[in-house]
Amino acid sequence: MRCARIKDHASFRPVTELLRERAAQAPTPPGDEAANAELQKALAMLSKRQRPNHQTAVAYSWAATAKPVRRHILALAGLSPDRWESPIHSFTEAERLAMRHAVLRAITTYERVLNAV
Repeated sequence: MRCARIKDHASFRPVTELLRERAAQAPTPPGDEAANAELQKALAMLSKRQRPNHQTAVAYSWAATAKPVRRHILALAGLSPDRWESPIHSFTEAERLAMRHAVLRAITTYERVLNAV
């Protein structure tokens, strides 16, 4: 392990090195043409990027969940447990949000029980 020595202190280094390092860390001034061109290029690349479609995976995940678990989630969310056979995309965003909060509450409860055991 390297020990600190007095000759490693910044006051013993030439000031030109320190100024060069400080200038390299200076932020780009506003309105810099090169920076704006790079920014526009990056934004153009981002706008062309396609987001992945996870709807099929979400639907499979809901369908693969066991019947009692789906009924329990629906009951915790305040929805009718008889809708357990409904595809996940048939629920409104508000219903799905309530289901998500119900799952998070259940996970918290199970973690508390697990930690108690």
